[in-house]
Amino acid sequence: MTDVAHEPVPPDSSASTRLAAPNAPSSIAAFDAARAESIETSREAGNIHLDQIPWYVETMRGREIFYVHDPKVRGVIRTVGNNGSIYVDWVDAYSAEKELASSVQDGKRTVFRSSLGPCDYKDYALIQPANAPAISTRRNEQESAFYG
Repeated sequence: MTDVAHEPVPPDSSASTRLAAPNAPSSIAAFDAARAESIETSREAGNIHLDQIPWYVETMRGREIFYVHDPKVRGVIRTVGNNGSIYVDWVDAYSAEKELASSVQDGKRTVFRSSLGPCDYKDYALIQPANAPAISTRRNEQESAFYG
């Protein structure tokens, strides 16, 4: 078997001999800094990120989320796997494309679904309803009505 990687390239060949540019440490540092800044800005705005809530089906299923670096990317949490992955149904074609989702049959409908790993949780936040009362307030009102 011939090792193709070590064969000489003929000078008249149209094949490129340039190597891919290596990742410069400064570009990685800049990416990490920009990512951390947008996450911090989102948290300061009052958004609750997925890494701030318990990773259980009961606390996550059905919750709407968005990507803090591109708020147009939106989805609904379908379920939580036993390995810590969260499975998300993306709400539109733009979101599905950005998240590299696969189309799957869910009953009679087709949805675009992908998974998020625990290292991705800080990049996604819950969509907060504008006028929803806090759970503790509703519970106190219900208890007051029940106990009189």
